[in-house]
Amino acid sequence: MSSLQYLRIFSYIDAIARSGSIRKAAESLYITASALDRRLQDLEEDMGAELFERHARGMRPTAAGELFLQHARAQQADFDRLRGDIAQLKGMHRGKVSIAASQALVFSVFPEVIAKFRMANPGISFSVLICDHNSVLRSLREFEADLGLVYNVQPSADITPMLEVEQRLCAVMAADHPLAQAGSLRMRDCLNYPLALPDASLGGRVLLDSFFARSSLAPNVVLESNSFEMLRNFVRGTDAISFQIQVGAALGREQDGVTARAIEDRGLASRALTLAQLKGRHLPMPAMRFAEALREALTLAE
Repeated sequence: MSSLQYLRIFSYIDAIARSGSIRKAAESLYITASALDRRLQDLEEDMGAELFERHARGMRPTAAGELFLQHARAQQADFDRLRGDIAQLKGMHRGKVSIAASQALVFSVFPEVIAKFRMANPGISFSVLICDHNSVLRSLREFEADLGLVYNVQPSADITPMLEVEQRLCAVMAADHPLAQAGSLRMRDCLNYPLALPDASLGGRVLLDSFFARSSLAPNVVLESNSFEMLRNFVRGTDAISFQIQVGAALGREQDGVTARAIEDRGLASRALTLAQLKGRHLPMPAMRFAEALREALTLAE
């Protein structure tokens, strides 16, 4: 069997795993469900093991299936990288960069860095998945993303940090908020107003909860959300205050009616924003070049 035929089978197994259904996977692959099921059965016979548990609610990879999927996704990623590298050698300057990242980067860093990168490399396209930090790591492990950007992440044996930039939390508020005129703030100042907090799925919430637990301050939390966009839109029209890391907070300037101010409390710890990749994975050339562009942008934003 040729390498390309193996890659096709790899894509079949990956589609079944992601959809949890032969029928749904077949629809996404534009083949019949019976043909896909036969391919799966033939492969399981060749491997000498069942790759999926078949349930009334769908299909779930077995332990053998998880091993096969890891191999299949790695092979597909390597092939995509090779194809991109060959295109670079031919002068086509084409490729795709896939990134999974924290919401904190949505409002300034990503739009600006991607736009600047594409001006110099117009043949490069991007796929950006915005999600919580656990989903960023999952996307790296499942080869859905070349690069991950995540705040306050715990060390992991299979994830390689490429860059770590310390980030403190800032107070985010309406541009006409009474505290917007201050050069810097204490948390006590912020607690004179209602708070709109990121929920536990976002990295900054751990720092806030730890600070409040150690202090005698009692926050008046009127809104919690897993969306920074929701929090920013809420504070724009109220006197409430939210919190975000400095790289995405428009620190010291107005952005769409919202601004941010530094918080000077020593007890409010900072944590690292980490640019990461899956350990041992050879990144495509466009992803490597974009990682360097991100490194420069994040270092300048310190």
